[in-house]
Amino acid sequence: MQGINRILEDVRYLKGVGPKRAGLLARLGIKNVRDLLYFFPRKYQDRRAVKKISQLNKDDQVLIKGRVLLTSLKRSRKGMPIFEAVIDDGTGVILATWFNQPYLKDVIRKNQELLLYGKVDYYQRLRILSPEYELVEKEEEVTGILPVYTLTGNITQKFMRGLMRKTLDEYVHLMGEFLPYEVRERRNLLNRVVSLRNIHFPESEALLHQAQKRFAFEDIFLLQLVIARKRLKRKFFLPGISYIAGEDLRRAFKEVLPFELTADQEKVMIQIEKDMASPRPMNRLLQGEVGTGKTIIASYACVIAGRSGYQSAVMVPTEILAHQQYVKIGEILSQFDLEVGILVSGMDRKYRDEVLERLKSGDIDVVVGTHALIQEDVEFKKLGLVVIDEQHKFGVRQRELLKGKSNVPDCLYMTATPIPRTLALTLFGDLDISTMKEYPRGEKNVFTYWVNEEQRKDVYQFLKEMVENSAQGFVVCPRIEEHPRGEVRNIQEVFNEICFILGREKVAVLHGEMSTEEKNRVITEFQRGEKKVLVSTIVIEVGIDVPDASIMIVESADRFGLSQLHQLRGRIGRAGQVSYCILIAEPRTSEGRKRLQALVSEDDGFRISEQDLEIRGAGELLGERQHGFIDIKLRNVNQQIQLLNIAREEAFSILKKDPHLDSKVNLPLKKELKIRFPSLEF
Repeated sequence: MQGINRILEDVRYLKGVGPKRAGLLARLGIKNVRDLLYFFPRKYQDRRAVKKISQLNKDDQVLIKGRVLLTSLKRSRKGMPIFEAVIDDGTGVILATWFNQPYLKDVIRKNQELLLYGKVDYYQRLRILSPEYELVEKEEEVTGILPVYTLTGNITQKFMRGLMRKTLDEYVHLMGEFLPYEVRERRNLLNRVVSLRNIHFPESEALLHQAQKRFAFEDIFLLQLVIARKRLKRKFFLPGISYIAGEDLRRAFKEVLPFELTADQEKVMIQIEKDMASPRPMNRLLQGEVGTGKTIIASYACVIAGRSGYQSAVMVPTEILAHQQYVKIGEILSQFDLEVGILVSGMDRKYRDEVLERLKSGDIDVVVGTHALIQEDVEFKKLGLVVIDEQHKFGVRQRELLKGKSNVPDCLYMTATPIPRTLALTLFGDLDISTMKEYPRGEKNVFTYWVNEEQRKDVYQFLKEMVENSAQGFVVCPRIEEHPRGEVRNIQEVFNEICFILGREKVAVLHGEMSTEEKNRVITEFQRGEKKVLVSTIVIEVGIDVPDASIMIVESADRFGLSQLHQLRGRIGRAGQVSYCILIAEPRTSEGRKRLQALVSEDDGFRISEQDLEIRGAGELLGERQHGFIDIKLRNVNQQIQLLNIAREEAFSILKKDPHLDSKVNLPLKKELKIRFPSLEF
C-alpha cells in the first residue's frame, strides 16, 4: 500500500520540479509519479556512434565529439543574437550555430570538449545548426538510444531526460506487475519494470521493441477487458425492454415501401427484431456504405419501438442530414400513424418549445435531431430506442448523454465508414455488428480518375459537357478561405471559375459557416435541379441525397482522408447511372499518393478500409480510444493486427473464467483497471 501511495505522489515534490514546473507538466497530463513513468517518448535519437567531422555530409543527423577552438556572439541584421563555436575533432572542423541563445557565451567556452547532436548543413562551410549539446564529462547521459519527449513551456529535453532517469531509479521498482504471469509467458512479454526502463532508455533496439510490444499489448488488453465486461453485463445482468416484433410487422413494413428490400436489409431487420424482442438491451452497430439503405433499417427499428408504445431518438451529426432524415423517416412512419418531429440548433424558439412539450407529453413518437437532442431541457415521456447515425462523428460522452435520457434504451449505431473486421471487434467488441453491402438499385457504376493540375481545363470542359446533358454534380474544396501559402484552392476561387464556365445561374456554393436557412435554400435548389453544380466543402460528406448527381470533382484531393474521399464518392451515382469521380491532386507524400491510388483502383468500401489500415496502421485508426497504442508505433501492420487479436483473446478468456476478477492472480489486474477506468463497475 505504501508503494502505491508513493507512486501516486504529486510530481511537484520530485527533486528539481517544484510548483511552477509541476504546472507545466500538468499540461502534458503528468500529475503524479505514475503519470510521469507512463509518459512515453514520441520518438528516439540514435546516438550510439560518434562520427568523424571528416566523414560528414549535408543533411546527416549525427553525433560528434570535439574541442571548442573559439566562440563568438554576434547579431543578425534584424538584431537577433547568434552564438557560434568552431569545433575540432582532429579530422576536421565544423561551425556550430545557435540562434537567439546569447546565454551560451557563458556556458560554452574555448577548449571545452563537447558532444553535439544535430543536422549537418553546408553554406560556404560545414555547419551544424542549433545542435543539442553536453559537456564530455556527462557523455554517458547523451549517448545511446535517447528518448525524445513531447514538451511544453520552457521544459527541455535535457530536463525531462534527467527527471525521468532519477524517477526510474527511485520509483520504478514500486510499479508492481498486473499482467498475469501465464499471459506474459504465453505471449512472450517483458515484465513492467524492465519495460519501463527500456521504453525510456533502451539498452538495445531489441529491448526497445519488446518494451513497445509490452505496452501496446497492455493498452489494448485493458481496453478489451472493459469491452468484455460491458458485453457480459449487458448480455446477462442489465434489464431491457421486450418489444413486440416479428414477421407480421416486417411484412406490413415492406408493403408500405415503394421498392424491394435487398437481402442484406432483410437480414439486418431480422437481427434487429430478435434484439428488440429480447429482454436484454440491444447494442448493435450497423455498417453500410452510402446508399445501402441504412435509413430504412432505422425507420423499421422506430416502428417496432412505436408499436410497443415507446419513443425513439435519431441523432445525426449535421443539420443538413437531420432535415433530410426527418423527411425520409416521416414519410415511412406516417403510414403507421407515428408522429415524427425535428430538433436542431437555431430553431425558432416558439417552435422548439412546442417540440419539447410534445416530446415530454409523448405526442411525438420519433424525434430526429443533431447535438440539440442532448441538451438538458430535452425530456422524453418514454424513450426506448436511440439511433445514432454516423456514430464516429460523436464523442463517447455525447452518445452517453442521449442514452441517459432513458433507463436502459435499445441502441442502434450506424456508420457509412466501413471498419476492418479486426478493428471493429477491438473498438466495438461490446456491440453486435451487422453489415450491409448491397445497393437497392443494383451495383454502382462510378468511374474514378486521378489527374494533375495541368489537366484542370479538360476536367472543367468535361463538367460543362455533363451539365449540358442535364447532369448535376459537386465540386469539393478543402478550404473556405484562401490558404496562407496558396497551396490549396479555396471555395471562392473555385466557385468563380465554375461560374465563368457554366454561368452563375447554374452554380451554388455551400459551406459550414452559412446559416441554416442559407444551407437549406441552397440544398433545396440543388435537389430541385434549379442549380446544376454545388461547389462545397466537406460538409456534403454526410447528408446530401441527390440521386441524379453523376459527377464529383475533388480539389486538392490528397488533403482528404481515404474514408472521406470514399464517402464523397458515395454522393454520386445513387440512381444507378454511370457517374464520374475526378480527383485533382499533386500529392507531395507517398502516403498521399497511396490514398489516391487506392481510391482509383477500388470501389468497395470494406476493401478500401483494409487498404487504409495498410497505409496508416492500426494505431492511428484506433483514434483517441487508445492514447498509448497510438504513440507506440509497431514495426508493421501485421504485427499490430496480431497484437489486437491476441489481446482480445486473452481478455475474453480471463473474464470467461473469472467474470469479476476476484481470484488472487487477477486482483492486481482489477486494481489496475480501477486506476485507469474509475467508473468501471465490478
